[in-house]
Amino acid sequence: MGGQNSQAGQWPWQVSLRLNGQHFCGGSLISESWVVSAAHCIKSGKDPTKLSAMLGTVNLTGPSSTRVTIDIETVIPHPHYNSGEGTPGDIALIELSSPITYTKYILPVCVPPPSMNFPAGMECYVTGWGNIRDGVPLLPPQTLQQVMVPIISNSDCDAMYHIGSNTIADEVIIPSDQICAGYSSESKDSCQGDSGGPLVCQVDGRWYQAGIVSWGDGCAQPNRPGVYTYVPYYYNWISSRGNIRSASSAAVLIVSLLLVLTFLLLQR
Repeated sequence: MGGQNSQAGQWPWQVSLRLNGQHFCGGSLISESWVVSAAHCIKSGKDPTKLSAMLGTVNLTGPSSTRVTIDIETVIPHPHYNSGEGTPGDIALIELSSPITYTKYILPVCVPPPSMNFPAGMECYVTGWGNIRDGVPLLPPQTLQQVMVPIISNSDCDAMYHIGSNTIADEVIIPSDQICAGYSSESKDSCQGDSGGPLVCQVDGRWYQAGIVSWGDGCAQPNRPGVYTYVPYYYNWISSRGNIRSASSAAVLIVSLLLVLTFLLLQR
């Protein structure tokens, strides 16, 4: 909601997860063979043999010479996820059927370590092909939307979600494995269909995925900012499976610098 069209190659890690050829959730490329998304996207009885991933495009429909669609081999939801909205562990790893070839339109995002901090007020971006308002889908050619949303501290976000709720004051609504971004009143937010997609922030010239679109109370409702799975919290779980490309490698540094230059040029 409240976003604008992104440009080709601007967010090259963005993935469209497909069920029988139709978009249902977002994701992010983190290595040649692995995508990270939300557990609630894939832990609802979806048959992996009917899933695929689309990369390298900003438009879901219409012609594209850079678009790549690849089958999915394995889906691994976090073991702590229990299918309830707002519960811990809303993260999943998705293995592609074969390694993807990197291009200027298909590149991985950096996965932040547990020590990395994303302070309140930091300007980050959420991207996706979801609804542009509650119940209003993105129209063809379904161009990837981007919107800047500032980080909100967990304490402030928790206080917002207590307003007008039946939850007792000392019961935590926003746990430590989640992070909030958005506004208390402005109509800018992720929405249905953006689930599993990335919330990225630029740190020292590199783009890191701070969050995964997880849940919220409607879209851009007052005192109900978007809530995201906090990626650094699950770094060790991701890295234990060998699915992270080192952010310190020379290759990734070069890629990051190219992405920064591209982003700055597109903002002119």
